[in-house]
Formats: sequence, C-alpha cells, structure tokens
Amino acid sequence: MDTDLEYVRSVVEQEVTAVVNGDTDACLGILSDDALFMPPDEATKHGDELRQWLRDFLEQCAIEVLHYEDEEFILSGDLAFHRFTIDWTVTPKADGKAVSSQLKGMHVLQRQSDGSWKLAREIWNANPLTVEAP
Repeated sequence: MDTDLEYVRSVVEQEVTAVVNGDTDACLGILSDDALFMPPDEATKHGDELRQWLRDFLEQCAIEVLHYEDEEFILSGDLAFHRFTIDWTVTPKADGKAVSSQLKGMHVLQRQSDGSWKLAREIWNANPLTVEAP
C-alpha cells in the first residue's frame, strides 16, 4: 500500500467483504490480538469470547449489505479512527426471519509491529428510524 490511509481503508473493506461472505477466517484475520467489540445490547466481547461470537454470528446468519458509507477517517500516529454507517439485512439461517437495520459505528485500527494495520476496537448501534409527521 502506498499510504497508511489506503491500508486502513483496505482493512475496513476486508471486514465488510468477510461479513457479507460469511468468511470467518478472513474476519478473524484482520483483528488485532487484543481486539475488543462493543455490540449493541450485549456485553463487551474480547479474546476467545469475541472470536467465538464472530464465528457463531457468521455461521448462523446470512448478511446482505444494502448500503455502506465511510463517513470519516482520522489517522494519528499508530491509530486510525473510522466512522461508518451501514444499512443491512441479517437473516438467521435457522428461521429465515430477516431483520433490516440502519447502523452507525466506529472502528479503531492499530498499526502492528510489522507495519500492517489491524482492527483493534469496534462499536456500533442502531440509528433511530425516521418517521415523518402526518
């Protein structure tokens, strides 16, 4: 990669692609050793618990990304901050009841000792649905 920003963008793209494809190995491969996720309405996930949680999610659900938007990238030394929005549909494979959501979130990526970038932190939650007044 020519620049750190290009590398960070590629890691983010790899995550989206891995989630849509249900590719657990690719998803786990972009995580730093100390990665931590803060999913909505759940306890913080890290270590082996995070990795198992991701495996279960990707094995049990089909994900369709309807729209993904990079909102902001900030690079500061060995840290990168990425703010995003996503509209997606998650369909549990067991019962097939699709749930569509609009989400906003943030990634924190960290430069590794070999110069690569990995996903160190992720947090997201739902955007409230907009309802027009009558």
